[in-house]
Amino acid sequence: MYSSSKDALDAMYQAVLAAKKSIYWEVYIFVDDEVGKPFFQALIDRAKNGVDVKIIVDSLGSSDLSDGQVRELRSAGVDIRFFQERKNKYRGWWKRLWARTHRKILVVDEMVGFIGGVNVQKEVSTWLDIQFRFTGKIVHSLLRAFAKSYIVCGGEKSAVRHLLKYNFRLLHDRAEFIFDEPSEKRSVSRHHYSDALLKARERAIFFSPYYFPDKKFLLALWRARKRGIKVDLLLPLRSDIRLMTYASYAWFGLMNKLGVKIYLTDQMMHGKGVIVDDDWAVVGSANLNYTSFYDNYEAGVHLKDKVAVKKLKNKILSWMKNTAALDVAVWEKRGWVQRLKEKLAKFLYNLWNGNK
Repeated sequence: MYSSSKDALDAMYQAVLAAKKSIYWEVYIFVDDEVGKPFFQALIDRAKNGVDVKIIVDSLGSSDLSDGQVRELRSAGVDIRFFQERKNKYRGWWKRLWARTHRKILVVDEMVGFIGGVNVQKEVSTWLDIQFRFTGKIVHSLLRAFAKSYIVCGGEKSAVRHLLKYNFRLLHDRAEFIFDEPSEKRSVSRHHYSDALLKARERAIFFSPYYFPDKKFLLALWRARKRGIKVDLLLPLRSDIRLMTYASYAWFGLMNKLGVKIYLTDQMMHGKGVIVDDDWAVVGSANLNYTSFYDNYEAGVHLKDKVAVKKLKNKILSWMKNTAALDVAVWEKRGWVQRLKEKLAKFLYNLWNGNK
């Protein structure tokens, strides 16, 4: 487990340098700034040495990636694709336009896999974040998910046919990968977050950089609190997206009424997931908001290994210890300008996503 973007990026860089057979990487933000440039040079070097290098970057999230860098990658033999959903004929052009790959999956030599919330960009390199590294056959299901995304964004099926042979969800007694695709009716990510509230015996700890729950999650939260379950919510005091900061603030009043304890980190925290008692946890790319639930391709891992869960819980608790719990009395005295910003942010986010 890595608990900062820097540590995760360092580990991924070393894995890329050591690649002998293949590198398959799907990521939301990957740009050629001072953090991304060494990765691109390593990918070019590996491709020139006969390694099969396929990269999927989101066309919106990685819009700052330079044309010159893309040409250099392709000249060296790197197969780079810009994700834009093209294969779904039933959701309408607007939904296809807005659907993004928000996944962060890297698999090296079909046996070493990374998954979590880490992008590749200078801005994110100092953030708190959670990323896990897996080895062995369990990462094979990541390869099938990568292959499906490759096809969705226009890649030829023949180029990834060897990856489609793997089981989509390889069951394991210590961990199981979770894959979410855009859907108006069902969100795998939200189901796991709600399931945490349903199955918790004593406590559920949620952490996310952006918070805008839907009605089903709020209902599960209300029922959990009625059962006496302790619920903690860890958020950054100020996220990198101003609109989402105030949209998250708009929920603090209701969370207080439900008895949810809110913790706010001074440092930008980009980890996303939930920890249930000491039993299990979910970590991945999915935020606690509409966009992740209904519009994005997301990926995460359901951790069932008690040692891994304990390690994750200790790290999240240490982040919470270094913050101050929200002082409700002080919060209620905030000025009308901030209240107006919160209402406006909530209205705009609801308007964009629909009242789910």
